[in-house]
Amino acid sequence: MSHLGKTFVASFALLLAGLALLLAATGGGQSFTTETLRRQQVNSPGKPPLPIAAFDVTLGSGQQTSLNDVLAESGKVWLVDFVYTRCQTLCSSLGSIYQQLQAQVETRGLQGRIGLLSISFDPAHDDAAALKAYATRMNMNPAVWQVATLTHWQDRRRLLDAFGIMVVPAPLGEFEHNAALHVVTPSGKLVRILDYADPQAALDAAVLVAQPAPVAALHNTAAARP
Repeated sequence: MSHLGKTFVASFALLLAGLALLLAATGGGQSFTTETLRRQQVNSPGKPPLPIAAFDVTLGSGQQTSLNDVLAESGKVWLVDFVYTRCQTLCSSLGSIYQQLQAQVETRGLQGRIGLLSISFDPAHDDAAALKAYATRMNMNPAVWQVATLTHWQDRRRLLDAFGIMVVPAPLGEFEHNAALHVVTPSGKLVRILDYADPQAALDAAVLVAQPAPVAALHNTAAARP
């Protein structure tokens, strides 16, 4: 075989290897974003909930604890979103949505079953004081809605990957990021990922998970939707 032929074969082999890696990373080519792939993994009927790894977090009170302890403490099912407190765009929309959800939880008397949790992915800026100011600005009822940040910034990539969140640095020290509403059990399992533009569906999904035998019922409901 000529030198040119050997070069072509080697290049073609590298192309095939790269394509195989791309297909594996994107669920067989069906997904090209982390969030979409995670949604497919979580929302597909029959798929078991994804366990969330342990992460150390800091609350607005300054208390350092673990994400698993926050989730488990009250026995609630949680709607979890990701923000950073300096954000004036998407996070502001999420804040407004959570204010509406908080009002619904209070009106429907769901405080003992459903909780809202906002997690900051910007621990470099969002210390306990920043979280406390954010909670005040959002009029959070701590019995319904809590905010936390990672204690160790090195955990950020693992945490965001676990939920399918992409964060890209933007000018002026800000970030571009996607957003969704994540239904998480008290035992720290990710059950559903829903569009933040449809908070009512997210709340209904969380309420359904809070019922006996929630996961099977939830996936059956999802499968029945057109």
